[in-house]
Amino acid sequence: MSEIVRIVRGERTSSEILSDLDDGRRVIIEVELLGRTMELSIRKRESTYYCDTPMKLMRYESRDGMRTCLERYRLAKREGGEP
Repeated sequence: MSEIVRIVRGERTSSEILSDLDDGRRVIIEVELLGRTMELSIRKRESTYYCDTPMKLMRYESRDGMRTCLERYRLAKREGGEP
């Protein structure tokens, strides 16, 4: 089983998260939504990146696609800045 890294939304940059994924780690991101805390599981299998949410499984075939997801949903902080 892979090592798990637990973070809160906006704690790390998308580059840092992608490095963890490429090194074989799974990243759990805690997100506050409507007063509730939810966990999103970000992982990579072979060359495909996955984002498991309580409502949906999203797949990305490229590193850039996963980066776009992390930034679009503000899961990662901006490179050199705030989330």
